[in-house]
Amino acid sequence: MAISYLTAFAADDGNVSGGIWLLFSKLFYVLRFPTHTLFWHFFSANHTLFLAGLLINCLLFSFLIERIIAWSKWR
Repeated sequence: MAISYLTAFAADDGNVSGGIWLLFSKLFYVLRFPTHTLFWHFFSANHTLFLAGLLINCLLFSFLIERIIAWSKWR
């Protein structure tokens, strides 16, 4: 999440030309999904809330990945 956030910031400034860094910058829009896509007005009001929303997304995605791995081991 941190790498994709920083490369998205760099891409907005025009400092990303292509390759893997462009992929990471586009990945940010996928990783920000639940909180920042659905509740953008709430999380864009404050930088602390913005980063807290990214932390919530990281926790949510890590929980989902852990559950998928645990489920696949039982099958």
